[in-house]
Amino acid sequence: MRKLLFFLLLFSALEGAGQAPACYDPKSNDYNRSNRTESKICVEYLLADLEELEEKLLTVHPDPFAYCGKAKFDSAYTEAFSYYTEGRTMIEHAQNLNRFSKIVCDSHLSVYVNSLLKESHKKDSGFIPLFITCINGKFYVERDFVNGPPVGSEIISIGKQTMAQLHALSKEWCTDEGLAMNASEEAAKYYYIHAQFFANPTQQAGKTEIVSYSLNSKIDSIPITLVRYKDLQKVRKKYFQSSRINIQSTFLFKEKKAILKVNSFVAQPFHNDYKKIWKFFEKTKELGIRNIAIDVRNNPGGSGAMVEYLCSYLFRAGINTPSNIIWKSSDYSFKVSSKFMMKHFPKLIERRFKRDDDYYQFYRLSLTRKAELDTAYFYIPIVQSRELVYGGNVTLFMNGGTASAACDFAQLLQNNERASLVGTPCNATTNGTWGNATPIQLNETGIIFSVPTIRYNYNDTFSYSQTPILPDIGLEPSVNDITNGKDTFLEFFLKN
Repeated sequence: MRKLLFFLLLFSALEGAGQAPACYDPKSNDYNRSNRTESKICVEYLLADLEELEEKLLTVHPDPFAYCGKAKFDSAYTEAFSYYTEGRTMIEHAQNLNRFSKIVCDSHLSVYVNSLLKESHKKDSGFIPLFITCINGKFYVERDFVNGPPVGSEIISIGKQTMAQLHALSKEWCTDEGLAMNASEEAAKYYYIHAQFFANPTQQAGKTEIVSYSLNSKIDSIPITLVRYKDLQKVRKKYFQSSRINIQSTFLFKEKKAILKVNSFVAQPFHNDYKKIWKFFEKTKELGIRNIAIDVRNNPGGSGAMVEYLCSYLFRAGINTPSNIIWKSSDYSFKVSSKFMMKHFPKLIERRFKRDDDYYQFYRLSLTRKAELDTAYFYIPIVQSRELVYGGNVTLFMNGGTASAACDFAQLLQNNERASLVGTPCNATTNGTWGNATPIQLNETGIIFSVPTIRYNYNDTFSYSQTPILPDIGLEPSVNDITNGKDTFLEFFLKN
């Protein structure tokens, strides 16, 4: 049936080619020389991408129907297919593919939006590097690098777009895992710059755009000069500078409190991340500190092994995580060793991985026949010496930017009554999430998708419940704190 639809749509497009504007093969030199913000890609290449994306979801993702069911998945595919009545731009195409993939309700499954921005702009494209955050449905300047509206002022519109419209466009690039919460309301802020450009791809660097804002109940406006892509990258680097150090410790000697900031659970050996965690708890013990906060706001996740390592300092017997993983074997599955070693030295590889049960389970799964599923269970947690385990109070900071393995950490602390969770719901459900996402580049246009290869279960119920991981105490940044350069979460921790 789909093949018939393909040929009917293709025939229709070719029949009207005499009247339609020119379209391009996205791999051609003509397309590369054209204005790619406006140039249309021909229907046959767009449909080939869509078919390839569907095929990859069905062969790589452990269970694309888990939250939506097959009927809704097929309906979303048909809707995406029917969009290609004519050629589309690269941006329009990516947006359509993303709408289709969102039906899976998996926060790990998404377009590489930064890569799309890089590939779709032209040399003189212009960008507005304003960093804005949403609080209670209103939008405030969080950081200013361009002498624009003052920090803490409310943004009303950028050019012809209201901030509400821009927020809605940004949310299209975010997915709430299992539809269990509204993490995308917070995550959208990371795509305001992208969405503003995607909606106005012909805007040029050096030109100005009017930004309307409100400050102290007075409405005003200011022209902001659009910058080139390379200048945008410099500004973004400044904005994300604080997250480049993965593990950060702060000791508040007067208050006898300490904060461990974990920006991701992707351990960076060069930076000795594991050693920094050990040193934090060692110093906490030396100082007699009995109140700590662990900050995983905007932590996108990473390694379950690093989560388990951190937990070993909070639980005397350690704690196993994940409880199990479901593995889908494909060409994109995580490789524990090279194909050469697996083929020619299987016994050597097996002996090597048997030294560590977690790695051995991954090794065993890697032997699964292609297209088949298997499950690995984990039983042996990391355990620290009794004197190294911290027994004091723990507060966990989380928000909508907390995802994947960081949500696993949050639910472990909550379910074992080891911490008070403060903030907003994180982006996973109480039973599990997906993981080991791999980049998949579509053959025709080169658009890159992140697609997970395992299901990461927090327990052995194998439930796809849509119950969110909720905070014990709800807390959001305040406009007053943003204006005064304060961290609302830190202020809360100091007073409680």
